[in-house]
Amino acid sequence: MNELNDVERHSSPVVTPQALAWDGARFWLSSRDLGTLHKLDGETLNPVEEIDPPGVVWAGVLTDDGWRFTIGKGLNDDRYVYRYSEQEGFTKLFACPDFTGSYLSFDGEHYYL
Repeated sequence: MNELNDVERHSSPVVTPQALAWDGARFWLSSRDLGTLHKLDGETLNPVEEIDPPGVVWAGVLTDDGWRFTIGKGLNDDRYVYRYSEQEGFTKLFACPDFTGSYLSFDGEHYYL
């Protein structure tokens, strides 16, 4: 097994960081306790924009036509997948199986929860 080298280490710019994703220029990071979503500068990791999602963002992935986020809502933290674009904001697409799920990925054709 290869050893890992710690090249750089940064503190999170938000409390209780949860979802972390990359769009090729910026990191996107959610805060579980604050219920916020942040765009971070790709080099400094300083927040450049705060977005107010419709619930707690548990996971995020960039797809060929925009972002997809797993978002928990309500007293039971029911999980749904939302589409996000800067022009249209958040659009609910579908419920996660059994309203659960903390991970989300995309292979170019399929979503994996």
